[in-house]
Amino acid sequence: MSNKLNEITGHKMAGLTMDLMSKLRDGVIDVKEFENFLIMPKDERRKIFGIVNPKINLLDSNVVVRELVEEINFQRHFTKNKNVKYYLGDNFVKQVLNPAKNIKRLPGMSFSKHQFTETIYDKEIMENFSISKTSGLMSREEILWTIADLTSRQPKGEAGALINDGNWTIIGYMLCDDGVVRVVCVRWDADRGVWYCRCRDLDGWCAGRGVLSRNK
Repeated sequence: MSNKLNEITGHKMAGLTMDLMSKLRDGVIDVKEFENFLIMPKDERRKIFGIVNPKINLLDSNVVVRELVEEINFQRHFTKNKNVKYYLGDNFVKQVLNPAKNIKRLPGMSFSKHQFTETIYDKEIMENFSISKTSGLMSREEILWTIADLTSRQPKGEAGALINDGNWTIIGYMLCDDGVVRVVCVRWDADRGVWYCRCRDLDGWCAGRGVLSRNK
């Protein structure tokens, strides 16, 4: 990789998807095309990231959840974890945790982190990211592993991929066993020193809360 390209990748990473970086490294696009992307008007760049709703603000396009390489018992992890403390909502336990299976492997996942600039509803969020009952949903095991991996890097509410100021971060949408699509979210509760995990029916979200969207 050229010095010029190293400089660009080192100092102008904000707003780039992993896919774009991969194309750059593989020579599918050249440095000039990369530079054109960096000076692109904000609205055009938002469209490339799949963001068409002005209430959704892109913060980070490179949130990586590591590959799971050894078996995990999710029930034990979320109830007897000595490094990360959780508070589990009743519906989270019923719909997400209790039915989850122990898994041995799960591929790594890539997300973009967004924050809402004003009140927004789940219907709008799902439409923006092309999520429906038949497309774009996460499995409960994917959701649980995403929470487990990201909170392990923010065990005491440190700064990171998850919002840590008391606002909720939507991890994903899932189809529950009763056939209803629900949303799973987490927030840092500084007073109790725990990550509050919740599964709830679709509704609305205030400004300041956020969502992780799966990178294609």
